Amino acid sequence: MNTGKYILVNGTFIPTDEYRISLQESGAFLFAEKIRAVRTNFPFFTETLEILILKLLIFNQSFPEFTDRDGSGFKRQLERTLTKNKLFLGAVFTITFRCFNDKLHYTIQAEKFEHTDFELNEKGLFVDVFDKIQKPSSSLSNLSLGSEVYWNIARNHLKGSQADQFLLVNQEDNIVEAIEANVYLINGDEIFGASCEHGAYLDISQPLLLDIVSKLNLRYSERDKITLQDIRSAEEIMTVNAIEGIRWIVGFEGKRFFNNTIRKISDIFGKSLLS
Repeated sequence: MNTGKYILVNGTFIPTDEYRISLQESGAFLFAEKIRAVRTNFPFFTETLEILILKLLIFNQSFPEFTDRDGSGFKRQLERTLTKNKLFLGAVFTITFRCFNDKLHYTIQAEKFEHTDFELNEKGLFVDVFDKIQKPSSSLSNLSLGSEVYWNIARNHLKGSQADQFLLVNQEDNIVEAIEANVYLINGDEIFGASCEHGAYLDISQPLLLDIVSKLNLRYSERDKITLQDIRSAEEIMTVNAIEGIRWIVGFEGKRFFNNTIRKISDIFGKSLLS
């Protein structure tokens, strides 16, 4: 992705190349959240707003400029940033919050996204299991707040591997998620996911996915655990999040996976977000 030419800083545009943060600002970081634009629409806007409100609450903060009136102020700033950077064919926005001098500060940074719509990857991804560090179950493990450090560690190890994506494990060495995404296994008319009770991240895309599963007369369940053998035995595997959408996993070790059901899910997924 290519970074937009302007970054919105507390409501004012600054050329990205000129934007700098002070040492105080660097140490005042609270959290960041991403949202994708498809043309001029913002899929998962309501869900993203709810996550922002929750994270602000966790940090004992509020930001009515964004959250009041169903997030109209937040959407307005996203629209301004989209227009200023002229990224009308697809973009991803990173909203960052910092708190210093007893005041909340924010930035919105835009990046061009390679795909305009939510499209299934034609070239499947190869995955491997990252077990050098285990993700524990906690009160924050279902949120990015409790997951990002593990994603960042895994992502740095991914650079030197032959895999396109890693599957992360919990303290019992069971599969809980991929980097920044949920993982789902498909066998026949059954779809299996990992449970938050066992440390799995819960992406905001899951309610839509479960609705699609129901429409296709598929059955969803969350097993007590997803083992390596479950991965090897699956007919199809996919990862899902609100930014990339659905990603087809084609291979793990020597096993290759189909994408027949995944294609049906992906088609409805993309159409649902633009209707």
